[in-house]
Amino acid sequence: MKLNIGLVLGIMEIALLDLVLCGDNIGIIALATRNLPPKSAKLAGIIGVTGAIALRIYFAICISAFLNIRWIPLRLIGGIILIKVTWDLISSTEKEEEYHGKSSQKFWDAVIAVILADVSMSLDNVLAIAGAADGNISLIVIGIFLNVPFIFFGSQFVMKLMQKIPMVVYIGGSILAFTSVKMIMEDNLFKHYIHLTHSTEILLQMAAAVAVILYGYNKVKNQKIRADVSKEKISKVS
Repeated sequence: MKLNIGLVLGIMEIALLDLVLCGDNIGIIALATRNLPPKSAKLAGIIGVTGAIALRIYFAICISAFLNIRWIPLRLIGGIILIKVTWDLISSTEKEEEYHGKSSQKFWDAVIAVILADVSMSLDNVLAIAGAADGNISLIVIGIFLNVPFIFFGSQFVMKLMQKIPMVVYIGGSILAFTSVKMIMEDNLFKHYIHLTHSTEILLQMAAAVAVILYGYNKVKNQKIRADVSKEKISKVS
């Protein structure tokens, strides 16, 4: 009985820890799937979350071995990947015309974006979960899978919010930009060659986030201007 209670408490600990750490992942799914039709968005979210969680579990199991190899720049690689994914997500509206008639390509692009961004941002999460589980694979697997419904349905809500308020897209993008720069600067290889004060690191992280917000504000403003011009032309014709 004591063993069962310990197992349940361990699973609850991992589930709660993963739940607290996965807030950004909800935004990732919403960002990546917002331009898909509702049914396709849900399917892309399910496939993306499944793939990302499978990789997260794998990394959590193997993380101790990776950490013993000091020269592997995990956070640096993850941060660079996340910068690329962030740019693809916030600039995706400019590419919508290229995807016209290529719904399958757009669908799989969204799935890949979910997986890459989720895994990149989950490196720190995985470290925390692996430590809390103390090497118990069962705790890691069950604890992470318990949060799948919350992540998926939470992303659906955020996606609807993004469709109603375009700036939400860029607020999410700014969080990804902040995180990506933070991950790069926290990497041991980066710190070995580049020495920055803590205040400088914070300043650069904030600058990345603000840059995305300004980019988004300008983009939304221009889209509104174009929409108003189009309405005026239509009203004149009619």
